[in-house]
Amino acid sequence: MPKIAVLFDMDGVLVDVRSSYRRAIQETVRFFTGQRASLKEIQGLKEKGGYNNDWDLTETILLSRGKKIPRYNIITTFQKYYFGRSGQGFIRSEKWLLSKEILVSLNSRFITGIVTGRPRQEALFVLERFEMKDLFRVIVALEDYPEEKSKPDPYPISIALRAAGAKLAFYVGDSVDDMISAKRAGIEPIGCLPPGISNKNSLKEILLKAGARTVLDNIAEIHGIFQEKRGFSLL
Repeated sequence: MPKIAVLFDMDGVLVDVRSSYRRAIQETVRFFTGQRASLKEIQGLKEKGGYNNDWDLTETILLSRGKKIPRYNIITTFQKYYFGRSGQGFIRSEKWLLSKEILVSLNSRFITGIVTGRPRQEALFVLERFEMKDLFRVIVALEDYPEEKSKPDPYPISIALRAAGAKLAFYVGDSVDDMISAKRAGIEPIGCLPPGISNKNSLKEILLKAGARTVLDNIAEIHGIFQEKRGFSLL
């Protein structure tokens, strides 16, 4: 069988970020405006596409409130909330979503990897905290590509594919940008609903329209898609 890669986005797929990244967006907006952004507003921008980077998303919300803040100040404030001093910020509230048992099974049959918009320090922090780092053979993080090449550009996924040496690949993500990036990279996009989403059917439709081959209600369903039978249900 040819080499097959199963690549994952992190936020909303492998990691529940409602109390970390989403909260950092809210608190950063409140810091500069006195009012928190709603989770609905944040999710709406994610569904629109073009906001893979949460710093960009935060800046867009601030601009919509008439606040033009230097990008450096936005990032510094955001990181103070999210990562904090020595990783003691909101990042500590993150929860890992995919069981080690399923990951071990996938890792034994496929080249597993991560393609994320997180800075490498933050990606490794959560992987080491939950003892998952050794189960991913390829990790592509924010520093590995130019800012203008972020998803939905295919470049980050293309880097992972070269590193994996895979002939066939799937990318699991929770956003429009994830689906578009995978399609542009010439691989199969799989949608995954993030935890706590209220408009499940609406987001499913959005991800399918953006190119998802299928949409998982939660990341644990990835196990059923790649069950060992005669082949795999998506191959």
